[in-house]
Amino acid sequence: MAYVRTRLGRWFVEERGTSVRLEDPTLVLLHSLLCDGGMWRNQVGTFAALGRVVLIDGPGHGRSEVPPPFTLEDHADALTDAFADLGIHTVIAIGLSWGGMVAMRLAIKHPSRVQAMVLMDTSADREPRANALKYRLFASVGRRLGLAPWLLDAQVVPLMFAPSTRAERPDLIEDFVRSAHGFPRDGVARAAKAVVVKRTSVLERLGEVRVPTLVLCGREDRAQPPSESEKIARALPEARLVVIDGAGHLSALERPVEVNDACMSFLRPLFAR
Repeated sequence: MAYVRTRLGRWFVEERGTSVRLEDPTLVLLHSLLCDGGMWRNQVGTFAALGRVVLIDGPGHGRSEVPPPFTLEDHADALTDAFADLGIHTVIAIGLSWGGMVAMRLAIKHPSRVQAMVLMDTSADREPRANALKYRLFASVGRRLGLAPWLLDAQVVPLMFAPSTRAERPDLIEDFVRSAHGFPRDGVARAAKAVVVKRTSVLERLGEVRVPTLVLCGREDRAQPPSESEKIARALPEARLVVIDGAGHLSALERPVEVNDACMSFLRPLFAR
């Protein structure tokens, strides 16, 4: 466990596994809004069997510092600061929602750094105007008053989790609400503005990204429905799409076995010795 310095403040990182060959890429895991690196707890051990894995708490989340106002493009650039500090040359960028948005921008802006991507429950398009206005209000209320558990339960949990998860895994819901409630108000507000309010479309640029890509989404994702993943898979020249039954937006937490199976089937050939 360590901190790295970036243009968006100090970020908390954790590492697992070791690269077998000097030229092997590092698997960099980028989480969703209102989560931290712990979101990947069901994946990190499996992925570490392949090589070096780095989990990064996003700006204003987990144990990372509250950033200045930023955009998703700023976040992608700041990742290269972290890579320099960590001695990372090339990566397989694995991102869910916010993390996937940053991964795509990293591949567009810094193509030499990205060897492959896994994009989960994310979007390459701008947020619909009505949603952007709603989330601007959400961010403003959260910055002033904090994310009260009742607000998370009423407005956020139904977007993040499939109905079956909410019915069968109350422990998972409670853990999510408790964790999100503890994040710094300004950090969450600034990240939400970057992810939702200020987000522009990169769909038209995905054709430039010619790396193997797994696009994965929960069939019951309400925050970024499968239609968004279908757009990404059509736009990327080397993408394939997998839809996970019984999963909502946080598919990596909701259906870890299915997610791990799909990811490992995609990742293993990239590390063939």
